[in-house]
Amino acid sequence: MEKIAIIKLGSDNVNLSLVDVAPNGYYNLFDEVTENIKLGVSVEQSALVKPTIISETLNILKLYRKICDANNVCKIYAVAESFIKLAKNQKSFFDEIYNNTGFSFYIYTPEEEVKIVYRGITNLIDVSKAIGIYISPNQTHILQFNRRTIVNVQTIDYGYLNLAEKFADVLDPAVKTEKMVGEIEDLLKNNEFINNIEPETTFIGAGTVFESLGKLSRKVSKYPLDLENNYCLTKESFDAVYDIVKSLDLDKTKKLKGISESRADALASGLAIIKALTNICKMPSISICANAFDEGITIQALPMEIQERIVPTDMLTMSLETIRTFYDRELSNTANVYNLAIMLFKQLKVIHKLSRVYIKPLRIAASMYNCGTRIDFKNYASKSFEIIINSNIKGVSQKDILIAAFACKCQKLDNFSLAELMKYSSILTEEDFDAIRKLGVLIELACAMDKSRMGNITDITCDILGDSIIMKTITKADASFDIIQAQKVAVDFKKVFKKVLQVI
Repeated sequence: MEKIAIIKLGSDNVNLSLVDVAPNGYYNLFDEVTENIKLGVSVEQSALVKPTIISETLNILKLYRKICDANNVCKIYAVAESFIKLAKNQKSFFDEIYNNTGFSFYIYTPEEEVKIVYRGITNLIDVSKAIGIYISPNQTHILQFNRRTIVNVQTIDYGYLNLAEKFADVLDPAVKTEKMVGEIEDLLKNNEFINNIEPETTFIGAGTVFESLGKLSRKVSKYPLDLENNYCLTKESFDAVYDIVKSLDLDKTKKLKGISESRADALASGLAIIKALTNICKMPSISICANAFDEGITIQALPMEIQERIVPTDMLTMSLETIRTFYDRELSNTANVYNLAIMLFKQLKVIHKLSRVYIKPLRIAASMYNCGTRIDFKNYASKSFEIIINSNIKGVSQKDILIAAFACKCQKLDNFSLAELMKYSSILTEEDFDAIRKLGVLIELACAMDKSRMGNITDITCDILGDSIIMKTITKADASFDIIQAQKVAVDFKKVFKKVLQVI
C-alpha cells in the first residue's frame, strides 16, 4: 500500500490530503487537514502575497511537511489554483516555500482547472450529458459535456471573491446582491452558448458555493438525509435560500448553520452568480457535486497507469470495489453473496415484479451486506444502515443509496419499520417501501446460500408451480449446509412473496 500526499493552495485555505493507493489501483482518502488563510483576498486587494500571509503559509506548510514524513508518504503532489498568478511576487513566494519545505508547487491554468473539474464531476455523478458550473474565487467556468467529452467551455472573469470585491462599497446587502446579479446577467445576456442551452439539459454545480447552497437548502427544506454529493436542488429550493441570504449582512451570514466563517463573505456573491445563471438558462434544478475539484486533483496525483484504468463508465462498481479493498476482512464472501443476489433478482423477476431501477440499490446492499460487522456482529444488519448512508458511494442517486441502506437493514425482516420509512417520505414512495422488503429477503437468501463462505453454490434455476417455487442449486462441491440454511429463509420469503419456497 503506497501513501501519497496532495497539498492544495487555495484562495481561502491550504489543504493536505493523505491517500492510500492499493496495488490493484483503488484509492482511499484516510486523513485530511485544512487550515484557513486569506491568500485570495491578499492577492485580490494588492496583487501581492503579503508578508504576514507568506509567514502564515510557511508555518502551515512546515507542519504539513512533518505530517508527510510521519506517515511515510512516498509521493507529494503540490498544486496551486490559478488565481495565484495574479500575484506579482509569486516566484519569490514559491521559492521561499521550496527552500523551507521542499514542496515544489505547480500552478494550474484556467484550462487545466476546467479539465480537473470535469474529471471530478464525471467521477462522482453518473451523467453522460450535462452542463457543469464551477465557481472559483476569480472565475466561473461553464462546461458542456456529452458522452464523456467536453464540447463547449465558457469562462466568466468573475468568481465569488472578485465579484464581492467589486461591490464592496455597497452597504445595503439586498442592493449589493441585486447589483451583482445584474452585473452577471449583463455579461451573459448576449452569449450565444449560454442562451441556447437545450431545455432538458442536466445542470451540475461544483465548488464551495454550491456545497454551502446545498447545506442551506437541506436545512430550509428539512431534507431527511445529510448527504452532499448528488443532492438535487429545485429552482424553488434555490429561490428560498437566495431570498434568505440576499438581505443578510456578513455577521448574520456567519451565523447560518453549515456555513464556515471562511466562506461567509463569499456566499452572497456566489449565489448572485447562480441566480443570474438560473434566470438566463432557465434551470429547473441543479445537482450538487461535492468535492469535484479535490476529486479531480486526487485522480491527477495517481500514477499514470492507474489514471488510465479509471474510466468513469461504471462509478458504482469502482466505489464498491474500493470499499471491498479497504474494508472487507480477509476471506470475505461478499463477492459470492453479491453474485447470488443478482442471480436471484433475475431468476425471480416474475415473482418480485421490480423494475430495473432497483438493480443499483441491490448491488450496493448485496456488496455491503455485512458491513455492520465492523460495529456489532450480532446486530450487523441494523448497523449497516448508517455505514451505507455515509460510505460516499459514487455514481448513484441519494435515493438509490437510501433504498440500499434500508434493504440491507431489512435482510432481517423484523427490522422493517414503516414508521421509520415514513421519515423519508419526501424521497421514497410506497413502491419503494415494497421493494425494500423484497430486496431485503433476496439478500437474506443470498447470504444463507453461502453460509459456509466457500462459494459452493455457483448457479440457480427456479421452477414456479402455482403457489410454490422450487429453487434448484448448481454446485461445485457439497452444498448441503448452505441449502439447509437457505431453506430457513422460506418463512420470510412467504411473508413477502406469498410463495412457498423449496431449495434443493
